[in-house]
Amino acid sequence: MNIKKNDKEKAIEELEENKLENVFNIIPNISDKVLDHSEEDYNITAIIEDIFEEKRKYKSEISMSLLVLSGIQSRMKQQFSISEVPLALTSEKVISSIGVNISYDPNEGLLKESNIRAMLGRYEQEDKTNIEFNNYFIKKTNEVIKTIIEINGTECNIHILDCSILDVNLDNPNYEGSTTTYKGGKKLRGYKIGMLRGVTPTGGIIEEVCMSTAKDHDFKMSKDMIIKSKYLKEGDYLLEDRGFLDIDLFKELNGKGIYIIIPAKKNMEIFIEAVAAATAENNWIKHPNPKRKGQEITLVKDLESAWLSDDDKIKKPENLKLDYKINCCVIRFDKEKNKDVLTDEEIIASDDKYAYACIITNNVNIDCKEIVRLYEMRPEIEEDFRQLKDFWGLNTYKSTKYNIISFIIAVSLLRYNLYQFYKASEEGRKYIGKSLIVEERHGLYIVKNVRTAIVTEHYFGMLEQDELLDLYASLDKDKRALIKKLL
Repeated sequence: MNIKKNDKEKAIEELEENKLENVFNIIPNISDKVLDHSEEDYNITAIIEDIFEEKRKYKSEISMSLLVLSGIQSRMKQQFSISEVPLALTSEKVISSIGVNISYDPNEGLLKESNIRAMLGRYEQEDKTNIEFNNYFIKKTNEVIKTIIEINGTECNIHILDCSILDVNLDNPNYEGSTTTYKGGKKLRGYKIGMLRGVTPTGGIIEEVCMSTAKDHDFKMSKDMIIKSKYLKEGDYLLEDRGFLDIDLFKELNGKGIYIIIPAKKNMEIFIEAVAAATAENNWIKHPNPKRKGQEITLVKDLESAWLSDDDKIKKPENLKLDYKINCCVIRFDKEKNKDVLTDEEIIASDDKYAYACIITNNVNIDCKEIVRLYEMRPEIEEDFRQLKDFWGLNTYKSTKYNIISFIIAVSLLRYNLYQFYKASEEGRKYIGKSLIVEERHGLYIVKNVRTAIVTEHYFGMLEQDELLDLYASLDKDKRALIKKLL
């Protein structure tokens, strides 16, 4: 891994001294725009340098901001090995701020363990038996996210909580800190990540993350993050799936004035009572989403005594004083018209003609239409996880070392968030609803504003097209032939 200083004039001087190593075109791409915006609006290089403290005894020019931002941009371009890219970082504003860049041997890549082991070795996981609470890169990622959110002034009132397994090769036990678990009857090896996602007008942002082993329960690994989260404010909504059904957590969040929307399991007393009351009252209305054919909803009130903590269960009814209220939206499905959606057997009960699901909330001032409208936002986080894995390389690793894996996860999450913040800017609004991956590939067909990078023994520089033409015309025949060959 060679460091090249950003100096166009000196790069040209070394080119004339026959010290040229490479020349390549930099096609206009959205990842450059994202990082240029991040540097211009947030000073992202300074944020990373401030938060990722220097742990090396002898500081070199390979700074954490250079390594992190190179990793972010390489993953934006879906270049997970980067073996074909001489310079991973092409954002002009970031490069100008850092002052150097990394040059690669054609057989090496930034995210290969051989390249980053020395740099990340100082951030080695000390206790691999307790990785839930000792993950340096995930903690620092949360600090970077928090700083950018504060600078940007983003404030979300609806939040979604979910966890997802990051699976690795089941037959390779060498992934440090990984454990095995079962999902849908399938055995998996890997890690688990918990995410608090804020809903914004342009989509959503990752507000906070936690990481553990695959076998840890969603509730166990995320409870501490949720209780201490500064993003959950009085009057906010928290949308959860059934993995977070815990009456003590429910009561604690209720005490902070946070509204919870969560489905009940079919074996819970509150589910059974809600369905019984709904069928007895028979006061159904059509589901407000026109796509939900054959579905009806109704509201059942005052169900808090059907979901009690262990301490409350042993109290006499006259001594039971609850400081929370629970209403329930019961959804009734015509089974003939909803065969494709009745797959979650834990939260759906059925009789001969209908199936039922129950969504509970402590906000007793909203009707059942609003309850289902809010809960229908929850799958957005599942789509985020799918895209993070399939397109953003969240579980694509080139190493089995835990500190390197957590670093890769960190840059994957950061690059996702930087794109979301960019879309919220005036310049980036045209990308709302569009995939960065698709837009990045589209850049391959753009011929306007192409820049050319020249890489020499000690320097590199980026030339506009007119500068390249002037330089090319001034060179002798042999140097022009070399440039043509490299390009």
